[in-house]
Amino acid sequence: NLQMLKGVGPKLVALLHSFGITSFAQIAAWSESDIDRMDAQMGSFAGRIRRDNWVEQAQLLEGGDTGAYEAKFGKL
Repeated sequence: NLQMLKGVGPKLVALLHSFGITSFAQIAAWSESDIDRMDAQMGSFAGRIRRDNWVEQAQLLEGGDTGAYEAKFGKL
């Protein structure tokens, strides 16, 4: 459920799904160039990936480290 990422709501989930992004693992593996490429396609949501630390959030969630996630980003 990509909406577990702080700052990601239904509209962003729909947008990500339209790009084929459906899992935390995909976001967790993004490089800086991947972020740049995705950000260029985000329209009015440009800048959200870095501002909301999606990659770090996804890495923690993918790894199952809810304690570290909640310590840094708040309750799930």
